[in-house]
Amino acid sequence: MFSKTANDKKNALGRSTSLALLMTLWYTLSAFVLVLTASAFLYQALSDSLAHENDVLLSQKLQNLTNRMKDPRVDLNDLREFVGELPVWYRNTSFWTRILDGQGRLLTETPGMSGSLPIPSFKEGIPNGPNATVHSPEGRPFRVSSTQGLWLGQYPPKVTIQMAFDMGSDMALLERFRSKLFLALGFSLLACALAGYWIAHRGIQPLRKMAATASRISPSNFQERLERSGLPSELSDLAATFNGMLDRLEDSFTRLSRFSSDIAHELRTPLQNLRGEAEVILSKARTPVEYQDLLGSALEEYHRLSNLIDRLLFLARAENPQTHIQREELDLKKELGLLQDFYGPTAGESGVTLGLEASEGLRAELDRSLFQRAVGNLVENALKHTPTGGNILLSSSNGGETIRVKVSDTGRGIAPDQLPRVFDRFYRADPSRTSSLGGAGLGLSIVKSIMDLHAGTVEIQSEPSRGTTVILSFPTSSVEN
Repeated sequence: MFSKTANDKKNALGRSTSLALLMTLWYTLSAFVLVLTASAFLYQALSDSLAHENDVLLSQKLQNLTNRMKDPRVDLNDLREFVGELPVWYRNTSFWTRILDGQGRLLTETPGMSGSLPIPSFKEGIPNGPNATVHSPEGRPFRVSSTQGLWLGQYPPKVTIQMAFDMGSDMALLERFRSKLFLALGFSLLACALAGYWIAHRGIQPLRKMAATASRISPSNFQERLERSGLPSELSDLAATFNGMLDRLEDSFTRLSRFSSDIAHELRTPLQNLRGEAEVILSKARTPVEYQDLLGSALEEYHRLSNLIDRLLFLARAENPQTHIQREELDLKKELGLLQDFYGPTAGESGVTLGLEASEGLRAELDRSLFQRAVGNLVENALKHTPTGGNILLSSSNGGETIRVKVSDTGRGIAPDQLPRVFDRFYRADPSRTSSLGGAGLGLSIVKSIMDLHAGTVEIQSEPSRGTTVILSFPTSSVEN
């Protein structure tokens, strides 16, 4: 109960997380951060530009006053006019100036300067040093500087000049700029959010189409595929991968459906035979000989079922990715000779010649039991379909990149349209004839599975009424000469 509730909550939480919303938020955040960074840079650039301009003006003003005081004709009234103590028409109200003699006594200053910028406030302005920013008791900002000079109109001529620039107008300008900047940032945030929403929804539109297509795929509708045209390269690759997966699933589902139908058919026949024989046995009293015959027939059906189940289990194990084979060095001529000796008596009883043509010294690292089973299945198939007087030939050769083992016969052959399906499970080129011979249509499927385990391939060549050749090709990585 608790687990189900927790899973429901987890699923609900997962559904509430919208990719479009996340993309919108991230786009809005990243775009706004860029806009904010650019705005901060512009504001700082304007502030630095104003400060630099003030320093340049302050330096020029100081230099002009210093040069003027070097003129012996300049008297105290001239200095008072310069600093604004005496009214003149060219007075610049942004500059405040104070002149001190060598003992620090006040000679002249701009009216009101002592109230806003007393002498100690220029301690931050190191004589002949860099400029500094100070604030008056009322909070007004000033850019201040001090330097030492010579006034030839007095003795000793050494003086200290203190000068300040009123930054109130600059601060008002920056305040207006900040107000407009905040307003612009607000509109930028809204614009980024709207643009992010539009881009996110437009960007995930292909994903929604892909999801809609995927939702239509079902066991009864495996033909749907994702449309790749018009998709971005990343989604196009995803669609191709998804379509490839659907192709494999459709193929597997088709094979599984056919396999289920075939195995039901294969099991039904022996079970019906067993049921019929049991009903015959129970229908009336029988003699011991009749019971023996019926039980013998039933035993044959049991063997048939057992062989069928064994082969199906082998195929299931062979298709397991974790299945490992036990390789050992094999002399292929010797192994094929053993198979010839084993099937020779059966071939002789059928009036078929079983021959061998194998290269000397050809060796390979293979699983011995699987190799014998693969070639043995091919020999058994050849014996079933080769009439009396026919020939079966086992051969091996080194093809350079592969080593080849061939099983050729002069039997009935297989029609060309049936060749692509002969390795499918339960497939029979001639169902009635193969069934009468006791085959279940799994022999070649087992051969193919064994070759897959060895990373090899199997190929079949056949002509009706002229015979069949099956070629097993093993990679040279498993071959030693």
